[in-house]
Order: sequence, then structure tokens, then C-alpha cells
Amino acid sequence: MNRMESIPLPDLAAIIGATVGPMLLFATAIMRYMHVDSTKTRDLIERTSKENRDLVERTSTKNRDLVERTSKENRDLIEQARTENRDLIERVRTENREDNRETRDLIEKNRDLILDTRERLAGIEGHLGTRPPPEDGTQQGDSRAA
Repeated sequence: MNRMESIPLPDLAAIIGATVGPMLLFATAIMRYMHVDSTKTRDLIERTSKENRDLVERTSTKNRDLVERTSKENRDLIEQARTENRDLIERVRTENREDNRETRDLIEKNRDLILDTRERLAGIEGHLGTRPPPEDGTQQGDSRAA
């Protein structure tokens, strides 16, 4: 029969130390690695967050500047178009006034010509002894004179 030999207590401590020691060393190394990795990750996150904040701030500033510049350019273009439209409206009004004045002058001239023509026609009719036709357009005046 195999009988187990008893191990003295001082030898047992050495066996346990030889078995548990490397495991504790391995666990300590893993914990140290995890701590270093965690620190690097945290530093990377902090640096990236700062870079992102800086990027967002620069982008916001650029966008704000772009919006302000575009708004100013748009206001300038609107003001320029408004001025051009006012000038065009004023020029058209002036041209219309001149055209209206010319039209009134032509109407007055034609009225004077018509009145003068009526006077001459009345004189010719008086000289010929004919009566003018009635205002309704019938030919009664001419048929009686013939």
C-alpha cells in the first residue's frame, strides 16, 4: 500500500510559496499592465476630447465668421439691388412723364387740328351752301342738298 508521507509544516509553506508565488506575481503583472493601459487610455481620451473641443471651437468660429460675412454680402447685394431698382423706377417714371407730356401735346395738337378742320369744313360748306350731316351718321343732310 501506498502510504502518503506526511509533509512537515516548514516544507509545506515552501511548497505553497512556490506554487502561489508565481500566480501572485502573474496577477500583479496583469494588474500593473491593466493600470498602465487604463492610464494610457484615459490620457488618450482626455487628449482626444481636448482636440475635439478645440476643433469644435475653431469650426464654430469659422462658421460664425462665414455666416457673418455671407450675411454682410447678402445685405450689400440687397442694398445694391434696392438702389438699382429705385434708380430704374425713377428713370421709368421720368420717361413716363415725358411720354405723357408728349402724348398730351399730341392730343392737344390733334384737337387743334380737328377744330381747325371743322372750321374750314364749315367754311367750305357755307361757301358751297351744303348742310353738315347729322351727328348720328345718317346721310340725310347730303341727300337733301343734292
